[in-house]
Amino acid sequence: MSEEKSKEKGGFKFFKDWSLLKKIKQVKHIGLIVTIIFVLILLIILFGNFDFLNFTKTSKTVSQSSGYAYTSSIEYAENLEYKLKTIISKIKGAGSVDVMITLESGTNLLLANNETQNISSDDVTVVSANPIILDQNGNNMPLVVGEVLPKIKGVVVVSSGASDIAVRLNILHAIQTLLNLSDMQIQILVGK
Repeated sequence: MSEEKSKEKGGFKFFKDWSLLKKIKQVKHIGLIVTIIFVLILLIILFGNFDFLNFTKTSKTVSQSSGYAYTSSIEYAENLEYKLKTIISKIKGAGSVDVMITLESGTNLLLANNETQNISSDDVTVVSANPIILDQNGNNMPLVVGEVLPKIKGVVVVSSGASDIAVRLNILHAIQTLLNLSDMQIQILVGK
């Protein structure tokens, strides 16, 4: 038993000889300082805009109804540009890549409608559709059942390796496959 105590004291002796530990012991109110630093780190994590799980660009929520998030057309285009840039830059010989996408219109939301049919005296059926409105925390919002993303108008890719025809064709085929576009809607340029 006395051997164990002497080993413990010998183990702690290493820490007692450590100069950093000696300096920390000399600081008054070290517990308070450590607590303040810990609380500050927690506040930064809780109230900071950190995204530890997803390192890629993702669409942000524009409006919510029934727990479903909707995308603005700008965010949709930015997300596609990022994904295209990532995939094209992995093509052998592509080099540095920049991508720009233009859209024909904005995002359209599909609303749930309450349809009523009225038959007039002339046997003419009149159908009227009114959107279903939900009250969410005092806000009247239409019930959204879906979202139609905008159609892509064109894509411009600037690649430092596009001077090689094989690289250019690989980029063209990748974009055509991913976005279902014709070659008239895709322009590939040689970058610096």
